[in-house]
Amino acid sequence: MTVIVSYDSVWCMRWLVDYHSGVPVYLQLVQQAKAAVASGTLRAGDQLPSVRAMAEELKLNRNTVARAWAELESEGVLEKRQGSGCFVTS
Repeated sequence: MTVIVSYDSVWCMRWLVDYHSGVPVYLQLVQQAKAAVASGTLRAGDQLPSVRAMAEELKLNRNTVARAWAELESEGVLEKRQGSGCFVTS
């Protein structure tokens, strides 16, 4: 099953989740975010959806999204700002 969701609150981005790809869902989110940064769809300073909002939109467990955001933060792609959210750094 493939889920396609457009998230349009701050910026427009299409997130694809394919449960049959063999790739963990959190890694699919990481790969898509990195590809969006590389292509210029996401730019430095752009805000990503909150863990809660993204989990609800994609019908995922919050821990899955949190793990993806943590991975992106550890790789320096985004930074978490207390009380503000997650923002693209590169």
